[in-house]
Amino acid sequence: MVSRVLCVGRNSVDFVFDVDLGHVRADAKQRTSDPAVLIGGQCVNAAVTLAALGGHVAYAGVVGDDASGASVVEFLAGRGIAVDAIEKAKGLANPCAYILVDSKSGERGIVETAPAAFPGHSGKIADEIWATTAQLYFDGHETEASIALAHEAMARGVPTTTDVEVVTPQTRVLLTLVETVIVPKSVAVEIAGSDRPADMLAALAALGGHRHIVTMGAAGAVGALRGAAPVTIAAERVHVVDTTGAGDAFHAGFIFADMAGASFASAMQFATRVAALACKYRGPSADADALAKLGNTANRGTWTS
Repeated sequence: MVSRVLCVGRNSVDFVFDVDLGHVRADAKQRTSDPAVLIGGQCVNAAVTLAALGGHVAYAGVVGDDASGASVVEFLAGRGIAVDAIEKAKGLANPCAYILVDSKSGERGIVETAPAAFPGHSGKIADEIWATTAQLYFDGHETEASIALAHEAMARGVPTTTDVEVVTPQTRVLLTLVETVIVPKSVAVEIAGSDRPADMLAALAALGGHRHIVTMGAAGAVGALRGAAPVTIAAERVHVVDTTGAGDAFHAGFIFADMAGASFASAMQFATRVAALACKYRGPSADADALAKLGNTANRGTWTS
């Protein structure tokens, strides 16, 4: 029986534009090439990266009842990702995102769209899907479904990992239920009221969980097992083309390495390599062949300590 990571969260159709972000303002115009049209969303980015590395993956989310929603399902299935847990928002268009990538730095700004009535996932997963689920990953957006599934995962003994992009009462609850927490520095600072690594990790540990990581972009990442000394990992130096999806790639890399038996520090190190690789490509995920090569390296046990 195949053991999968069940990824729970959002998806979108992404329109990616190369622009000069410094001149994007109310009274300015600029020309750019036609957008690249890609399938993304934080959870989908992580799922696609994890599958390309060599992991077995399933996706649980909601797609629109339109051609864009159908394209999301087709895209995921084409990447070898199980789509049985997908639900459809009847009569509603699929969410999309307009991503403005700075042509000089690779940094990006994102405008997301979704109908106000667009539903969240029900949080109901069939027993046959649970039977193949080795780990749950939440992107921190499908909060009601994620909280319900985190409780069920706990009862079933299934490990859980989450990202949180926005601090809300619901995401705080999710952080109390999940074993591994990986959040950006902005979230950790908001929770801790401090940007000191020790304070951020202590504040996350106070909410719950056993392993906590704070990603810091070009400054790398810091993490700790509950009660242990912090581990600091430097970011890899690469020529940045587009930072979209780098955090999602980090999550996928950590889960992949962790499930392959890497130590906590080695899984963090591998995650930074996957995130750096993502930054070298336009769009929300790295080249599939490059990811497969990196995943094969990890499978040979050549972890960086």
